[in-house]
Amino acid sequence: MLPNTLKTFVHPHGVYRLEFPSYWDQVVQKEGESCGFGPHDRDDVGLWISIMPVSLNTEKLAEELPNLMRQSLQKTQAENLRRDTSLRHFGMVADMTKDGEGGHYWIVAGGDVVLFASSQVPVAERAVWNPPFQQLMASLQITREDQLLEVKIAEEVMTLLRAKHPEQDFAFDAGKIRGRDQVVYLSNLFREVRSSPARRASIIEGFVEKVTQPTAMQIGQETWEDAQGSIVPMLKPRSYLNPDGPTQHLLTSEWLNDVVICYVIHSKKIFRFVTGWDVNRWGTDAQTLHQIAIANLAARPWPRELFGARAKDSGRVIVVHTEDGLASSRMLHPDLHSLFQNALGRTFWAGIPCRDRLVLYSDRKQLKQRIGRQLRKDHDTSAYQITPRSFLVTRDGIAPAVDKP
Repeated sequence: MLPNTLKTFVHPHGVYRLEFPSYWDQVVQKEGESCGFGPHDRDDVGLWISIMPVSLNTEKLAEELPNLMRQSLQKTQAENLRRDTSLRHFGMVADMTKDGEGGHYWIVAGGDVVLFASSQVPVAERAVWNPPFQQLMASLQITREDQLLEVKIAEEVMTLLRAKHPEQDFAFDAGKIRGRDQVVYLSNLFREVRSSPARRASIIEGFVEKVTQPTAMQIGQETWEDAQGSIVPMLKPRSYLNPDGPTQHLLTSEWLNDVVICYVIHSKKIFRFVTGWDVNRWGTDAQTLHQIAIANLAARPWPRELFGARAKDSGRVIVVHTEDGLASSRMLHPDLHSLFQNALGRTFWAGIPCRDRLVLYSDRKQLKQRIGRQLRKDHDTSAYQITPRSFLVTRDGIAPAVDKP
């Protein structure tokens, strides 16, 4: 009894999708925690899929899934537990043995979720209803690849944290990692790994190195003599400043459009933002600090090799990436125009989609369109966004693009 037409069901929270006969009904309960499928005119025939209350790396679950299935079936009557090779994901199936029942139980693992399914079939109609329910289960596709990636990243971070600081007793806590006196948030790390998956291992190692630096006792204790040589400007989107959060206290200067200048004390791989409180206790003022920060920036070296491309009559592109994490800050370099005008022309364009990238390119129509699209893409996928907007660089200074970025 295989129907000719099928409907596609997509779970309301994107956990899975499947196909079922178009003339069947579907029922969603508890915001998708359980979903049912079956013929409209039969109350004794149907299949239910429930999300089990676990979130884990299911790639490591193959050996444990049979045990989990046995535990789930302890209070039911079932036999012949076996691997169901018709499923798209790793799963087990068992036959119902309850008097009068001829359906099945399934447990399926994929992404970061485990699903439990059961079909209700009168024993006398096994040959009629079990094939379409098997076909439905075979079409089931768990769509939680991004969530599985996050689980894997979090597990890798946890392993490194526990190895470096076992005394912290790190444990998972609702999307973050909590230690005895430290909380590690992972959302920016997830975005950075997604944008550069090939660098996943080095990104995670660098992240753990940063969050485990023993700087807590030093923050807020720097003297002006110690700090002034390490203060540099850092560009941030205006949205970074939250009037109701801790960023409201940062020392900032207006720059252009949706971008502001913040200031950081740069020590090894650590950036510590300068606050208005710092300026007061140092006995200086914002203008003096800004001038010192720009002078410190100008004293920093540029990369020995600048990546880029050049085509005949179509202009040139130069991408600046620095090891100090201040590539975008070099947009504020007082000699930016004179340094690059010979390569790019007396008038050229610049983009700062994220903290770690400065893109410079010639004033050519097609090039501006192509690089503009890439700037938006880089901005949207970066963990440290600044702006997708382009900026015009001339001898007289820098101005934002007048058209939409």
